[in-house]
Amino acid sequence: MRVLLVRHGQSENNVLADKMTYDEYIATRSHEPDLTPVGEEQARRLAQFFGGAAQPDADLTERRASISEQPVTALYTSPMLRALRTTAPLAAALGLAPEVWVDIHEHGGLFTGDPRNGTAVNFSGMGRAEMQQRFPGFLLPPEVTEDGWWWNGYEEIEQCTVRARRVAETLCAWAKTRKDEVILLVTHGTFMDQLLKALIGAGEQPNFFFSHLNTGVSRVDFLEGGLIAVRYLNRAPHLPLELYTR
Repeated sequence: MRVLLVRHGQSENNVLADKMTYDEYIATRSHEPDLTPVGEEQARRLAQFFGGAAQPDADLTERRASISEQPVTALYTSPMLRALRTTAPLAAALGLAPEVWVDIHEHGGLFTGDPRNGTAVNFSGMGRAEMQQRFPGFLLPPEVTEDGWWWNGYEEIEQCTVRARRVAETLCAWAKTRKDEVILLVTHGTFMDQLLKALIGAGEQPNFFFSHLNTGVSRVDFLEGGLIAVRYLNRAPHLPLELYTR
């Protein structure tokens, strides 16, 4: 089984974080940022890359082969808006119905305020009816209710670690029954870091971070005997350099 981890396109919060101090950022960030125009273009190029161009392109075919020699067979997405918006054109290009997987949301959950001083405010997120209306064809789990999907306040990094391990255990279980599949997850930077660490058994809080560009792709192969091979990290062959953002 092959798993492709894809970070969402550039979000409004990403832009703020790039030009502000952390204190300024935490005071102004959105609990549910949308994609920027740059993020939309990254998502469009990602979809074109995986879904194939209208005209045959030998270079595109070669670059696509460098990511995965086999086509994507299953598509999962975080329930956060920036991930859903990144997934929508990808799903259309692949002809797949994406499944929302609540456990692959970003560290922290949906909040505003400063968790360092106890002023964080929780938001429940997009409700089921709204998500179905805005993203028709997406498969929603029971955890996405009419009232939303997030009620846990600010999620500390230790809680994110536990959640990433739970996702890693699910992927390892799938590897026994979904051996020929290529599964693509549209998720988030810090969660991707935590999931990769969980998959390689890096320990509680190791002093390193797997960083990803917006729509950067990492590949993990699940081999016979429980062996896990990290084939590559943070590739973006679908983007020109001017669209590299973090």
